[in-house]
Amino acid sequence: MADRPLLVLADERDVAAQAFVARHRAEGARLLLPSDLSRPGWRLRVGDPGASVAVAEDGAIPASALRGVITRLAAIAPAQLPHVADADRDYVASEMSAFLGAWLSALACPVMNRPFVPSLSGPVWRREQWARLALDLDIPVAPVRLTLRPGSPMPAPPPPGAARVRLDVIGRAVIGHGHPRLREHARRLADGAGMALLGVFFDADDGQARFVGADRWPDLSDRSIGDAVMESLS
Repeated sequence: MADRPLLVLADERDVAAQAFVARHRAEGARLLLPSDLSRPGWRLRVGDPGASVAVAEDGAIPASALRGVITRLAAIAPAQLPHVADADRDYVASEMSAFLGAWLSALACPVMNRPFVPSLSGPVWRREQWARLALDLDIPVAPVRLTLRPGSPMPAPPPPGAARVRLDVIGRAVIGHGHPRLREHARRLADGAGMALLGVFFDADDGQARFVGADRWPDLSDRSIGDAVMESLS
């Protein structure tokens, strides 16, 4: 399906995305970098998504020809635009993010993961927000504790250090080894968040394990995950 490109939106230092594109280039995988947003030829036709056009690697790609898009950026960052004048980078990055969010949202082809304002790649939730969703879905959750002091900024949540099992939801597939109940939990959590790609962590490998965290960007360099992505977009 090389005639149906699959775009992977990623930072130029994203080695997992680069490995995935290299492995599946013959099947149409192409890397879409933040700097490509500065190239002429982009088009967004409101109400006519098939007429939209992207520009990446080989040049202009009609949206109607796309096999799908994988998004691995929450936003375009000023640091990803070294070719833009220093004084303009913040503004240009903000405008690029807004444009790309609209462009991705309008696509008729599969987008993994679709924008979730203000993110270009699914919801940017804190660990306690993921925990809230899991509880709403009747998924057991390990306690989340944050310590706050008056006047101090909100601390970053700790990594899921207690995680013993990771399951990756890729489209309708669940990759990894875990109890069937955990696989069901992972599937329901991804569906509840509206995400086609999601890594889900649990604190044990039995049916009573508790949810401890989520990762919006499964490792595309892993062959089993990459193959599952291609299968889900076939």
